Amino acid sequence: MSQDYICERCGEPAKVAHHKRYITRANINDANITLNWDNLEALCQDCHNKEHHKRAPKLRYGFDADGRIVPPIQKNN
Repeated sequence: MSQDYICERCGEPAKVAHHKRYITRANINDANITLNWDNLEALCQDCHNKEHHKRAPKLRYGFDADGRIVPPIQKNN
């Protein structure tokens, strides 16, 4: 990695070469996406996980006063 194995977001040791523009079935054969240094970012595992899961809804179950499970409430953005 060209960043000396340092995460470009937090400064911790990097473990992942992340594609800034995600690889898809439509662009997998486009070298400007898959192999272009400008599209790569050195990230630690934690920052990489945050990047890929930042759009996922946070699903947390709770309990009501009687101890019954209450499903998560999904907020519409």
